Amino acid sequence: MRVARIIDANLNRLTEGLRVVEDVARLALADRRLLAGIRRLRTQVGEDVRQLRRRFIPSRQSETDPGRAARFDRAGRKHLDDVLFANFKRAEEAARVLEEMLKLAEPKLAAKLKAVRFELYTLEKQALLAISQDQPQGKPQTPARPD
Repeated sequence: MRVARIIDANLNRLTEGLRVVEDVARLALADRRLLAGIRRLRTQVGEDVRQLRRRFIPSRQSETDPGRAARFDRAGRKHLDDVLFANFKRAEEAARVLEEMLKLAEPKLAAKLKAVRFELYTLEKQALLAISQDQPQGKPQTPARPD
């Protein structure tokens, strides 16, 4: 049961992080190449974990999760870049946890998640390059508040 909750939570983290990164790449950066890579990866992950997700949702205990309180959201984000890179890290870390948790029960899926993690590292670098090209030297980063 405890491992099931870890898997469920990290499936959510992985897919939520990918969605945020995809939306920033699409709507804020308008970077077609980055968007294509993220969207492909998000779709692949969705297909790979669809059955697994259904298997682990019943173990979810979000009402009593001790990490649910607002005090656990310590990340101070001031710019859109902060949101983007926090969600890359969120997805990378979730992929690593899933990889480790699934090594015994689902070794093929664990190997796929390792590949996902390394693809995320590559896409994160691509996003950093896209942002650095998008922002002239000395200009402040885009605020993370709505327009």
